[in-house]
Amino acid sequence: MAGPLIGGRRPISWRLAIVVSFVAAYATARWLEGIFGVGSISGTVSFFVLVGLIAATWRINSRAANRQSELLGSARFGDRADVRKLEASGDLLIGRSAKSGKLLRYDGAAHLLTMAPTRSGKGVGTIIPNLLLLDRSVICIDPKGENARVTARARATKGPVWCLDPFGVSGRPPACYNPLDRLDPASLDLAEDANTLADALVHDAPGQSGEAHWNEEAKALIAGLILHVVTTEPLDRRTLATVREYLTLAPARFADLLAAMQDSAGAGGLVARAANRQLGKSDREAAGVLSSAQRHTHFLDSPRIVASTATSDFTFAGLKESTATVFLCLPPDRLDTYARWLRLLVSQAVTDMARSTARPARPVLFLLDEFAALGRLEPVERAMGLMAGYGLQLWPILQDMHQLKANYGERAGTFMSNAGVIQAFGVNDHATADMLSRTIGDTTLEYDTVSTSRGTGWGENRAGPSESVSAHVTARRLATPDEIMRMRPDQVLLLRQGEHPLAVEKIRYYDQREFAGLFDPA
Repeated sequence: MAGPLIGGRRPISWRLAIVVSFVAAYATARWLEGIFGVGSISGTVSFFVLVGLIAATWRINSRAANRQSELLGSARFGDRADVRKLEASGDLLIGRSAKSGKLLRYDGAAHLLTMAPTRSGKGVGTIIPNLLLLDRSVICIDPKGENARVTARARATKGPVWCLDPFGVSGRPPACYNPLDRLDPASLDLAEDANTLADALVHDAPGQSGEAHWNEEAKALIAGLILHVVTTEPLDRRTLATVREYLTLAPARFADLLAAMQDSAGAGGLVARAANRQLGKSDREAAGVLSSAQRHTHFLDSPRIVASTATSDFTFAGLKESTATVFLCLPPDRLDTYARWLRLLVSQAVTDMARSTARPARPVLFLLDEFAALGRLEPVERAMGLMAGYGLQLWPILQDMHQLKANYGERAGTFMSNAGVIQAFGVNDHATADMLSRTIGDTTLEYDTVSTSRGTGWGENRAGPSESVSAHVTARRLATPDEIMRMRPDQVLLLRQGEHPLAVEKIRYYDQREFAGLFDPA
């Protein structure tokens, strides 16, 4: 038998307890019989003594067993009561109860995180169901335009729907958004806003630390050019296309531009400083910085992107003031080339939301499908540490843990620790399964072993065989990595802050009654 917990008691042997109980009951009966001389009274009292002693033994053993059962770990899966909490309230759909069939909802203020590989049903079970039923503003990355095609009609009943879709994959009328429209030449935040845009345009890809210097200098040059565009150009030319035009000028004309910037008083002298920084470099370094800036803005040569960023049909901050939906559509085969456009929009949206003083009844939801394609975005990382008091709620959707670590390294823990719900299904890599297993924790496993010893001695003195039973306690993962990887395709693992984990059913919007009549064909 394992040792007791600190300050605890060892469980009492049932054999000993029964023997002691009967002896005590018999002694009590004889004592009462000697006093009263009536067998019925002594028998009745002795019976209650027997029952009381056995009950006391059971109570002591139950308490000891409970302490023993959590000796090396107390993790357990949630029960029916835990599931019922998710059936009662909330609006973010995270699964369906296998027992009652009811939709399960999250009503917390924290962000969410989904890990599921490609073709595992993220759209069917997570993204589309929420778009169909949510009555709040949503910004949704929609790589194939499928989410817009299926849910735009339902979203239009909540408020305006805008599809930023330069390549026309959604089949919806394309909207436009110009990131420079919100930059105010007279604002004290102008420099910060320009730096945020430059940071989104210059993507520091993982494993390219040798490019760090060139990327940082390219950011500084691009930010300076953005400031110059905003402070000197007419409204119709305050666009990213003009920034790209500057960067691709002939060498002599680019030198003239920098000279003009040196004489500018725009942005409190920051335009001139940016020009001086570039002109102060050696010819070789200056050429390298310009080349890097050109490389990071190459996507702005696309006429589709130029048209999409020429003007603005809405503001992101406006989504906090009234319900609306924005789809960011970019086909998968163009993600690598045009990911900077997505980075730019998501970064701008998060920054605008955090800065806006509006307080919506429900936070604006960011459904960030293909989150890894965005690379590392500091505004998103900062926002992940914020709650819905800022009016935004992030829901990054990844294929596995590798993607998160590749972009954020050790900072990947920020996303895990600030997620009120981690949703996982279809897990097919060991690293992600092991992370989930460790997050769930250990449980205490109790088991007995039986050993048999042969008799000893010779002849008539030979002793017979004997058996002994030993009790053992060990720790075990409540869900091992291989068990997580072997979950059924229709199962969803839910890890919630401060709650027991749950294994629930995946939603399938296309054949379930709650969504009937709300969606259109994909």
